[in-house]
Amino acid sequence: MKYRALKPLIYSGVSYEAGAEVDILEKSVVKSCLERGLIEEIKDTAEKVVSKTSVDDEDNQDIEKDDKGDKKNKNK
Repeated sequence: MKYRALKPLIYSGVSYEAGAEVDILEKSVVKSCLERGLIEEIKDTAEKVVSKTSVDDEDNQDIEKDDKGDKKNKNK
């Protein structure tokens, strides 16, 4: 499973800087590192991007409606 190093660490003879992606296979190592705050689980960000995009689209539609309304008022 993939994790992100929160602090520099060495795992399986490889040095990882903070922010680097680490693939840890042993559950006991994962548990220990999580408890000590050395790593965090990488969550799927695709869902966040999709939901944020749909919210942004709704906001843009509201702005476009307001812009059209302003143009109509200016023409009067």
